[in-house]
Formats: sequence, structure tokens, C-alpha cells
Amino acid sequence: MPLGTQKRSIVSFTGTNLERAGDHNQRVVLQTIRTHGPVTRSELASLTGLTHQSIVNITRRLLEDGLIKDEGALKGTRGQPAARLAVESSGAYTLGLNIDRDHLTFVVMDLAGQVLRRVYARQRFALPNDVIGFLGQEIAKLYADRVVPRKRVLGLGIAIPERLAGVDVAERPANYDVWQSLDVVETFSEALGLSVYVENDATSAAIGELQFGQGLTQKSFVYTLISAGVGCGLVIEGQPYAGGLTHAGEIGNIPIPDKDGHPRTLWDVLSLFAFYDELGRRGVVLTDAADILEDDEATIAGVDAWIEEAVTHMIAPFLAVTYILSPESLVIGGQLPGFVIRRLCDRLNERLENFKRNIPLTPFRPSTVSIDAAAMGAAVLVLQKALLPTPEAMIK
Repeated sequence: MPLGTQKRSIVSFTGTNLERAGDHNQRVVLQTIRTHGPVTRSELASLTGLTHQSIVNITRRLLEDGLIKDEGALKGTRGQPAARLAVESSGAYTLGLNIDRDHLTFVVMDLAGQVLRRVYARQRFALPNDVIGFLGQEIAKLYADRVVPRKRVLGLGIAIPERLAGVDVAERPANYDVWQSLDVVETFSEALGLSVYVENDATSAAIGELQFGQGLTQKSFVYTLISAGVGCGLVIEGQPYAGGLTHAGEIGNIPIPDKDGHPRTLWDVLSLFAFYDELGRRGVVLTDAADILEDDEATIAGVDAWIEEAVTHMIAPFLAVTYILSPESLVIGGQLPGFVIRRLCDRLNERLENFKRNIPLTPFRPSTVSIDAAAMGAAVLVLQKALLPTPEAMIK
């Protein structure tokens, strides 16, 4: 089934069995060590609420599996020195891939969350076989260069737009529709011999921000991904939120007014394609936002014109997001250069001043994660599915 039409299980919060509870507890302990380590077993018991004996049993298994390591005794304390435990970064590795209409980004991440390799390929409207070929080549290099041992790779996470083929631009090939009917999980898993997990690209980027950026200090935020498409990833109380119909964050589909009476959406003014079109009208031709010249007058004039048009149509929907969800911040990230995102956030915050009443308004902030947030979030998704706590972990 294509992404976006796959059915989600109906879950029941009626309890859990001991086997599942044990698995959940081990995930909690591992994540606590990743977050707070090096830590002693006594500290782990205090942080997790588990008994000391449970901590002893769980950490023994984690040590045997090579997922954590003993950092040595904690000196300077009374009695027998306590061992300190830390995550073993080489204990597991995950692969993350961001597929978009204008690029592919591939990252390799270790258990500690460090990106060990990053490959970015400019490729417009890559077909499934193109992507599989690219991945096969990069994964082969990964093993040949001994960057990671094959047996320690947990799987591949793929961040992909909900309707990848659903964009109407001149360069789009007719056979790009193949993505609509493709079962991404089955196709890539069979071709690569890996466990594969798929998530919407905006949600994946929000997961990346949650793990490595604003999420380190804020647990509720909305991440807007500006790439070849436009979408939002919602994080509520530290958890990504997809909505009951799994389409939360599809802000790019919001209709906007057009002076000529033609139907338009926010995507038409906010996406990278709209950005390129505005610059193109000023004689600045780009095929990749990374090539932008920050000190060129025509480029800056085009950037500012695009920002003014985008802000005009962004204020109303994002005010609605603010009033309904009350997030701590509205994060903007994606493929645009950092200075463009900063100027966009500054202008949005200036416009928000006109709407201040008795309710505090959520500020716009640039993402503090690199343009690889979606690929990094996809790699984290594999960790969550395989080793770390998930919202579903205690569901029967």
C-alpha cells in the first residue's frame, strides 16, 4: 500500500502482559542511559522508578548485548565505588533516508545519535529504481569502508512526502506516478534485505528536531518543513502526533486567495519551487537552494519578495495553529538556506505583533538542526522501533 493509505491498527488500552512490560522497561532504561549517562544503577532506579533488582537484571542484559558499557567506578564516595554506565555508541547503527522531489539525503547514525556518514544527491523526481540503486551503492560503500558492521545495523528509516507524486510542475515525468501505488516498505525491504520503516517527511523532521534541536528544551512545538513540498510535523508532550486520520500537519493544502480567481494553496507560495520561481522572475536561476548567493542584490530582492508573499498567506493558518494547539514554538526548517529561514521567521514575528491581544502568541524560530533533519529523524525512527520507548510500547 502506498504511504498515506496504509491502515493503522486499532489499539486497546486494556493492559499488557509481563513479557511486553519487561521489554518496555529495558527500552526505558536504555533511553535513560542515552539521555543521562554516565549514570550509576542507583541513579537509574531513581530516574526510572524501577526497583534496584530490576535495574541490575536489565543492565546485565544490555551489557551482554553490547548496547551499554561500564565507564568505571565513581570515585570519591563512601563505601564500595559504584559503576557508571553509558551507552555504547557502536552497539547499534541505523540508516536514514529522505526522499524528496528534488534530492535524496542518506545518513548513518550510531546508538548515541552521532551521524557518521552523510550523502546528499541532487536528483529531481527520482524513480523507485533510482533510489534503490543509490541506496544499494551507498550501503555497499558503508560496509566496504568498514564504517559500520553489517550485523549491528538495525534497519532503514525512510522520510518521504505523504503524496510524493502529487505535485504538478513542468519537470515532473509522467512515470513519476509509480510512487502512488508502490508499497515502499515491502519494495525497499526486499531489495535491500533490511527492516524498513516509513514516516511522513515533515513528521520525521519534527522527530529530528525533537531529538537534536528545540525538543531538548521544548516538548510541544510545530515543525514546518519547507522543501519541494510544504508540511508540518506536530510534537505534543514529546510525542509526534499524526491525528486520527493520520493527516495532521498537511498545511500546504490550505486554500489561499488568488486575485485572479484561480484556486491556489499555501504550497503554491511557500515551497522551494515557488521560491525558485520568484528568483527566476528576477533573472536568478537556481536548481538547488545551496547555490544561492547571499551577497547578490537581485537574489536578496527575490528572497525578500518571496518572504513578503509567503508571510501574507502564512499568518492566518499559523494563528489558527497557535490558538488551537498553543505550542511552545513554531519551528521552520527544510532545504532553504539558514539566512532565508531566519529572515522569514523575523518577518513573521514582526507581523504577529499586529495580532497580540490577551493571549500570548507562539514565536517563530529557525530550526536548530541541519537541513538533514528529516533523514536524521528517519534514522531515529528505527532506533525507536527497535530499542527505545514508543507510545505503543505498553499497548497490548
